[in-house]
Amino acid sequence: MSEKALYAKLIEGFGDNNKLAAFYDFDKNNTGVSGPANDVTGFFYNSAYASETGKYKCFIEGSQGSSLAACVAEVFSITGSNKNLTFGSYNIDLEGLNTNNISAIIDFQFDGQVQEGVLFGSFITGQETFGDQIEQVSSGFNIGVTERGHLFCQTLKPEGNSIEVLKNVELSKRNVIGITSLGSSIIVSRFDYLNDIVDSLECSTDFNFTSNDSSIYLGGTEAFYKQDPIFSGHLNNFALFSGFIDPVILKELGEGIIGDYSFTPQSSESIFRVTGYNQTVIYKTGVTGYEYPVTGTLTLETGREMFTGSFASSSSEDKKEGERYYKYYTLNNGDSKTFYKEEIGQLHSNSGFIYHPTGENAFDTLGLNDISESIQTYAEVSGLARRGHGTTDSLTIDLHGKNALAGTLSEVSGILETALSEETFSIIPASSGVELAGDSEFLKKDYIYYMGGRS
Repeated sequence: MSEKALYAKLIEGFGDNNKLAAFYDFDKNNTGVSGPANDVTGFFYNSAYASETGKYKCFIEGSQGSSLAACVAEVFSITGSNKNLTFGSYNIDLEGLNTNNISAIIDFQFDGQVQEGVLFGSFITGQETFGDQIEQVSSGFNIGVTERGHLFCQTLKPEGNSIEVLKNVELSKRNVIGITSLGSSIIVSRFDYLNDIVDSLECSTDFNFTSNDSSIYLGGTEAFYKQDPIFSGHLNNFALFSGFIDPVILKELGEGIIGDYSFTPQSSESIFRVTGYNQTVIYKTGVTGYEYPVTGTLTLETGREMFTGSFASSSSEDKKEGERYYKYYTLNNGDSKTFYKEEIGQLHSNSGFIYHPTGENAFDTLGLNDISESIQTYAEVSGLARRGHGTTDSLTIDLHGKNALAGTLSEVSGILETALSEETFSIIPASSGVELAGDSEFLKKDYIYYMGGRS
């Protein structure tokens, strides 16, 4: 429960707190004392959230003391450990307010059995003489609870004393009620916060019978049809407003009385939002080629310039003219080289190659001379040719392996989208509100304990 919550509801509904004349949270024991030293009276201070905080002290009846210490002791006895109004009612000086143009909210609670009593009392009766006639007059009205747990309104009408009862509503253990007075109409309401209902009783009376009160009582009154008007129960909060306020609006204000006020300051929230996308082409991967590293060598003996055959001198022989022998020739046919041989007859190199037949025999016929000459003979070599110093021409070949090369192919496999974002800050404005608090069980109906039970 919070007076700040009531203030928030006033700002929400009216824009200011001008209508709040007085507010008292009786559980806070915000009390003081006033009066001369030999006649001190205790009181509750008005709330700091009221429109005029210096006015409307709520005096504690029965707390008078002959000294400051005695008064403080009485105040604590009445308001300390037990707030039951049985131990003393409260009186508020209206200081210019008029009971025929005010509104009020009362938050009260039964402590046990329900007894008939006055919650809000401003009813005063008397007699005045007009010529030779004596007439009964009054001011103000009383709002209270019957012993059956119903709200009632007591006024004076031209036909006499009147008490009207809101019979269709049973009170709970804890109750919040509203009072609205305007001219000749008095409305008393019970607020059902669990079901969001306003139950009201409107009492009509004469304007002249409800005005000109100087003060009001909480938990008592100056005029009641019974001898003891004191309410037996616990008074939690009381709010007094200037002017007429509709019961539905009073119910909204009552949420502040039984609720808690919360306030959340302005803050900021970091938000990342997507501004676009960055697209990346993804290509397939696989074998892009091969490499052939050298894994070894192979040496081939090939012969000089790939000869397929050759000849070489081996010795010399004496050959007479006419004897046969082979003459060798080298054949160079491009990439391939070989040789060929021709069988010829020997003619002496000094003969001049001129011969005269001398007879019938072969030599005589040819005119050959019986002389010899040393002829170079050759040995044929098939295959590889030999170089000097006994070496053989050879060809060295590198041996290669085969390795696959992996990489990115030219074929597209898909598109990768990467979100682009930026950070922004969102301002969360300050917020405030009122949440109902307290034990909801106390606000339920059928929670009344009657004297002797229901009949």
